[in-house]
Amino acid sequence: MHEIDEQRPLAPYIVEKLQEEILFDRVHASAVIEGNKLSRRETIVVLSNGILEAGSRKDQQEVINLADACIYLQDCLDSNQELSVKLIKELHQKLLAKLDNENAGVFRNIDVAISGAKVSPPSHMDIEILIRKVIEVANLSEFHPIHKAAWIHWAMARVHPFVDGNGRIARLIQDYILLKHRYVPASVQPEDREKNYYDALEKADMGNGEELLEVIAKNVLRMSQRYLSIIRDEKSRTSWVKNIARAASEKVRQTDHRNFLITQKTFDTLKLEFSNVCAELSNELSDMHIGFKDYGSMDFDKYQKLKANGRASQTWFFGVLFAYGEVRQRFIFWFGMHHRSSDDYKHFDSNVICLLVSMEDGAGSNRVLDSYESEDRITLRELVLENRSFARRRYNPINQKSEWDEQINPSDIVREFIQEVLTKMGLF
Repeated sequence: MHEIDEQRPLAPYIVEKLQEEILFDRVHASAVIEGNKLSRRETIVVLSNGILEAGSRKDQQEVINLADACIYLQDCLDSNQELSVKLIKELHQKLLAKLDNENAGVFRNIDVAISGAKVSPPSHMDIEILIRKVIEVANLSEFHPIHKAAWIHWAMARVHPFVDGNGRIARLIQDYILLKHRYVPASVQPEDREKNYYDALEKADMGNGEELLEVIAKNVLRMSQRYLSIIRDEKSRTSWVKNIARAASEKVRQTDHRNFLITQKTFDTLKLEFSNVCAELSNELSDMHIGFKDYGSMDFDKYQKLKANGRASQTWFFGVLFAYGEVRQRFIFWFGMHHRSSDDYKHFDSNVICLLVSMEDGAGSNRVLDSYESEDRITLRELVLENRSFARRRYNPINQKSEWDEQINPSDIVREFIQEVLTKMGLF
């Protein structure tokens, strides 16, 4: 138990796995002790998928009811509900639902005898008082939790408060005590029935509870080992998943970074071409100025944000200014995401980074060129990187559609853009 306590608090997925796996163990063991013929596999099928075609309907309903009672017991523990007559009757009602509705959740009103037992259960008239006394002792006792669980197991079986289901209710209340004290349930196993379970109960009736205590303690130990096995397996699986995911994520990151470097280098080549041509033209022109402003290269963080979110802050790449007398035209090239359209020449992925173009309007604001449709505007709209070269989207004002050019190199993009600007300005 100490090793289990060291693992607490357990991750929710481990708690869920424990409750599922241990529930199968508890239900099957408690049912078989009472003569249920379902195998563990059949029990799991019934609890997971419903009624089997083959097999006793009674056996199947018993395991469904046991599972319902176990789950309800855990809910009561989670809500800190104290052991009470009401809780015992509620659990019994669930155990006998659809099996014996008349007696479900009702203390017996007749005296009974147990075949082969040396001691007869008490009169039905004393049951209420005796059960309240059992609860009082269980709630106040300072005994070790396993000792207390074994005692209440015996006490419930000895009082025999119901017409049927007394063994199942005794084992449930035993588990209530163990779980309340942060122990594990002690599922009495079918082999215990064949060996010493009923003998131990009979000896306890005669005043010697050592063998019953040994049965309960042995099964607490066995279940603790089962708990630890599940916890270790789940943690091992989780660790493996995390390691695989980490390695895969790193591989993806490395691949993504390689793609980024290619993207960065190719776009930087285009920027350098613009810078060089603008500088050469400015030197050659006496009455006109063509300026170039570098806003820096795209870094990996910004690249990832664009790919993931479709937008990022400060994505200006470079600007080009054409000044002739009082005429000024300023263009900003900036990074964005391609928006798929019916005009696309191919099917683009959903996160393709592109270079868009904005132009400064008369009010000093920058408007993306896609917002202009008049014939006197520049036709370049977008540049998309394709296999280390560019695909260029331009606007055709005649048919009012976008048209694509593939495999365009940086030199052609720069020359044709500048030539078109100068033409629109009446200088070419």
